[in-house]
Amino acid sequence: MEFTFLSSNSSDSEVELFLLHLFGYNKISASWSFEESFEELLKEDEVAILGGVAFIQDDETYILPGCCCGLEDMQPISFSIRAKQSPWLGHDPSPGIIYFDDYAVVWSDDPEVQQEELISIRFTYEELIDSLERCKKDLLGFIEGPFYRWIKLRDRDIANRMKQKMLYWFLNDGYPSD
Repeated sequence: MEFTFLSSNSSDSEVELFLLHLFGYNKISASWSFEESFEELLKEDEVAILGGVAFIQDDETYILPGCCCGLEDMQPISFSIRAKQSPWLGHDPSPGIIYFDDYAVVWSDDPEVQQEELISIRFTYEELIDSLERCKKDLLGFIEGPFYRWIKLRDRDIANRMKQKMLYWFLNDGYPSD
């Protein structure tokens, strides 16, 4: 399975792939002009996009979000983890987190359902919180760095407005502004 990490080190092609997914998931045609596409997207109070928080032990052991869980779920996931509750991480599969005294176990799917390829990763609670903060920092770096620069090369006003919307949609940092 292939996936891309969004960060301040993302390439132009990763920004373009992200935008294709963002427009596609929000039913904005790729045939529209640059301005039309972004103006339509900027009207949205909420957006959805595939992907989100991944839990990684090493190059071969990782748990990705299930269907219907995306970057737009970043803040609710953060709130749930801080409250030591299992956040919504999607379905088909349905990843989840079980908390113990000072550690948590992230499961690739519901551990109550008998499966042969069920994966779990154990984190100390502190590691889980630190990793979540790094994830948010990486997303912020992507928004303020490569994402913003890519759009700014084409239209400074749209870049500024999209940056504010991205912060609102995915990090709930502020209010939507048009």
